[in-house]
Amino acid sequence: MLGTVAWTAVAHNAVHATAAAARAGHPVHPGGPLAAAIYRHAIATGFSRAFLVAAGIALLTLAINITLIRVRRADLAGTEQPALAVALEPQ
Repeated sequence: MLGTVAWTAVAHNAVHATAAAARAGHPVHPGGPLAAAIYRHAIATGFSRAFLVAAGIALLTLAINITLIRVRRADLAGTEQPALAVALEPQ
């Protein structure tokens, strides 16, 4: 899922930056310095977006775990160890 987020953002950013450069009168030639700068920026933007989504997912799972795991001190104080079902005495 995070790969999809990253590469979708990369493609979106690269297409729009290339179109903006063409509108400004700077044609983007494959392998040229402008194309390299656009693609480096697009990759950085895409992966930063994916890391942001990953951080959101981590916070969501933390919130879910905090609400679902409820162990109180009173729950731990009254517990006893289970007794062995089989006696270990020789017959």
